[in-house]
Amino acid sequence: MTLKDLDYFVAIAQQGSITRAAAQLFVAQPALSQCVQKLEKETGIELLVRNNTGVALTSEGRCFLEFAQRVLHEKAQLGKRIQDVENAENGEIRLGFTGTQATYVLPYILPDFQAKHPGVSITLIEATSDQIEQKLTRHEVDIGILHLPVVREELDYFEFSKDDMVVIPRRTSAYRDFIFHKEGEGVPYIHANFFREEPLILTLPGQRSRMVCDQILANAGIVPKIRQISRNLSTLDALAQVDYASVIMPSKQISRALRQRAHFKLDETVSVPYSFVLATMKDTYLSIAVQHLQREFLEKRFTF
Repeated sequence: MTLKDLDYFVAIAQQGSITRAAAQLFVAQPALSQCVQKLEKETGIELLVRNNTGVALTSEGRCFLEFAQRVLHEKAQLGKRIQDVENAENGEIRLGFTGTQATYVLPYILPDFQAKHPGVSITLIEATSDQIEQKLTRHEVDIGILHLPVVREELDYFEFSKDDMVVIPRRTSAYRDFIFHKEGEGVPYIHANFFREEPLILTLPGQRSRMVCDQILANAGIVPKIRQISRNLSTLDALAQVDYASVIMPSKQISRALRQRAHFKLDETVSVPYSFVLATMKDTYLSIAVQHLQREFLEKRFTF
């Protein structure tokens, strides 16, 4: 078996279809079928079975997939080490980030980094935090910008920026009954009891912004009255502007129009920060280029 055979097999396993894998790899479908037959003959085990949607891994096939991914990962690590030996100031970084981070993180980091390291090429890969975690574990990205909580134990990370979750209530609601101030602070607060009867717009379950909101509401002992669920924070922002419902959103990510509205902090006893972290895989070789990028984030830690 060759490294190309292993690469083909991983693509088939990930796509769950020889046809889709062939399209992804720009390879003829019969070539992939022959590759699978070759691997099964050499290993003496059945790796795949056909089903209604394509193919599925057998139990032995799942073991072989782990082996193939491990070998291909070691090959990639070797390539990074050799590149560092030959030319430490050049290299490529595959950086995973979420859409909102294109506005609130990348402009503070990438221009200065590229000025310091002009030989480094950065490929930007946009995805959700959960998808970025998955891509890190599959070695499809080298480093990722995520929001807490980090779910996968295989990842190392450090926090580099924080955002406060703020409440933007409907102007027609009874929010004024729940406002209070703290001595020495100019920012007004709103009591979490406001949400016992107030309808909310939230993001999808599993999204990091939703996980943070769920934790806030759980800390306050509140089961929310959810009026609408949306994938995007921008949708929450737009609906809050027309008083469709109240929202809990990261302060840095509310629009200029919504920022002009009354918005309030939550007490520290219930509030949960919307933190940004930089994540890499544990126990893996980080190229010099990736280490430079980590250092750039550390130098600007909590400055934006």
